[in-house]
Amino acid sequence: MNMVQRILIAVLLTVVASFATAQGDPLVEALRKYQAGDVAAARTLIDEAVKTDAHREDPEAWLLRGFVYKDLYKGTAEIGEGDVLRDEAVASLYTCVELDTVGTYRDNATQAYDYLARTYFNDAAKALNEMEDERALVMFSKYKESVYRLDPKADLMAREVEFHNALGTVHTKRFNQDRTAIDRFDKAIEAYKKVLELDPENYGANYNLATLYFNRGVYQIRRINADDEIPSILEIQAASREHFQEALPYMLKAHDMDPARRETLLGLEGIYYSLQDQQNSDKFRELFEELPPEEDR
Repeated sequence: MNMVQRILIAVLLTVVASFATAQGDPLVEALRKYQAGDVAAARTLIDEAVKTDAHREDPEAWLLRGFVYKDLYKGTAEIGEGDVLRDEAVASLYTCVELDTVGTYRDNATQAYDYLARTYFNDAAKALNEMEDERALVMFSKYKESVYRLDPKADLMAREVEFHNALGTVHTKRFNQDRTAIDRFDKAIEAYKKVLELDPENYGANYNLATLYFNRGVYQIRRINADDEIPSILEIQAASREHFQEALPYMLKAHDMDPARRETLLGLEGIYYSLQDQQNSDKFRELFEELPPEEDR
């Protein structure tokens, strides 16, 4: 039993002492079961307690319910079941805070609530690592919802930037696996542009957007074969040129942010070459060649 649980039990024992002689009070019985480590039985009893007139608007009952469901969530390996248990825990702890006008239980409730909110973000990050973008979006939405519910003025920009950059990477990897999956290309573009809405100076989003557009243009050029009709070839070349032009401002922005970055110098050389601007292509090749060896930097 951790320190928070011991404090919780001490607080609740004080509160429910007056009920000690009240036979069959479900809150008292739920607390006893929770103390004894029988969380499953405590769940049944606390669910019964919060439905009664005596405890429906009782913050200590909702606090105990939040802890019971938090422990149940931590004890399950099943994702679907765990999601439901966590949602119930978060809702109960929030209800406790709302009902606790005096602030007796706020510290215990918010500490547990904040822990559970962080697990939403952690699960979103884990889902992205496993290329499960749909689950990641659900978990990140729940993370934001839970944080803003308790603190409407919370600053989540850094988390937003981190998440959408990672989401863009997932969609980019999927697109690179299948260059005909244009929906993945569009979603990657959307994710990185979301990052730039929040943080226009984000190097990664600028560079990755430029690379996405450039690679799309290159792929289209490579699809041209000897059997294609002239009009089709011209259309593909025009579309590719458009993608190269879209790539240019983002790569220039990334270069301006770090002029000695090899990857942006090579990127600009390739973009200008693809746009048939040999002068600028040569310029960035020369800048690249003037850089000292990486081990000397």
